[in-house]
Amino acid sequence: MKNNKKILVVKMAAPNASSSSMIRTLAVIKGFVENGYEVDLFCIHANSNIVLKDLSGYGFMEQVNIIYADEEKNGGANQAVYGMLSGSKGGIKHKLFKIARKLYHYTTLYDFTHDIAKKVSIEKLPSKEYEYVMSDSDPKTSHIAMAKLVEQGLTYKKWIQYWGDPLVGDISASKTIYTKKAIKREEKKLFSKADKIVYTSPFTLQEEQRIQPEFANKMIFVPTPFIETKIYRETKNNIFTVGYYGDYFSNNRDIMPLYNACNGMKNELILNVMGKADFALEKTDNINVFPRGDISELEKKTDLYICVLNKKGTQIPGKLYHYAATNRPVLVLVDGDNKEAMIEYIAGFDRYLWCNNEENDIIQKIRALMAEKQIWEPCEKLSCKKISAEIIS
Repeated sequence: MKNNKKILVVKMAAPNASSSSMIRTLAVIKGFVENGYEVDLFCIHANSNIVLKDLSGYGFMEQVNIIYADEEKNGGANQAVYGMLSGSKGGIKHKLFKIARKLYHYTTLYDFTHDIAKKVSIEKLPSKEYEYVMSDSDPKTSHIAMAKLVEQGLTYKKWIQYWGDPLVGDISASKTIYTKKAIKREEKKLFSKADKIVYTSPFTLQEEQRIQPEFANKMIFVPTPFIETKIYRETKNNIFTVGYYGDYFSNNRDIMPLYNACNGMKNELILNVMGKADFALEKTDNINVFPRGDISELEKKTDLYICVLNKKGTQIPGKLYHYAATNRPVLVLVDGDNKEAMIEYIAGFDRYLWCNNEENDIIQKIRALMAEKQIWEPCEKLSCKKISAEIIS
């Protein structure tokens, strides 16, 4: 097959979705463009329930050909119903929708995009031949969509499966009727079609190689790239401002040591928290709590970014990498079963501060940081051009 310098990226999500997963995808796409590739992005429209990101500042997206897999802006009936289940607010109706949403996830491995993925048509693509094709999760249905396109005659030199979260052992996945054995079998079916399997955590790579040894030689790890460096001016804040911008569901991450530490430093700092959770975090005199939304303005005014590692599992929050693009300090709160390995991994970037996710340790680390006034720079190891080249190599 000729080297036609064309890449197809399949992701069953909206390109303007404000999520760590999509930010990671856009960074990889930018890297492809910088490496001289023509990129087709096969995706879906945004539904009314997600937070959207303004892409007008990303000039590289003008060189990306966006093709939509779904016909309607709201993705048809399945997406509309799913959005209603996810976003309904208030009273008994809200409670009923929450129950229905749990039931929905309990009976399926995938989200509403599964139906779209099973019905994709190769006729929507401008070409049926690419040098590389990459299916990108989350959502994991992206791999199913690519398989359907291949069944319809899509040809390529190499199919890369890019996994943010694994199918087996995904700590953020809802409880399901499917057994671990059944999930492993489904994952095996997806792996069998790929030429290369890429993970964004070295610990996930190790675990997946153990779980699926017959595919171990296909698997690699590459860190998550950032889209662009962000050199902010000094904040000029009257009081030191700390920011945690991400989800904090109680079964995945423990934000309370950070909350209690900052609450005990009322005259020293302000903590801004923005993200989704399964409980209500109380606002205090020096702690602001916002629902999930656009963090751009808050990020500019933040003196210290916080990344809380997961309580269990092998996955690494995307924020760890995204914050490395800035000239602001990043404090990683280490938690979970693999603390020593995580610390060793974090230290290798020579970019982060870290401490145990414990109240006293956090207080000591923040106070030491406030006194040091260290200068920070973006981590060039995470440039999108470099990492995108590793993905397709």
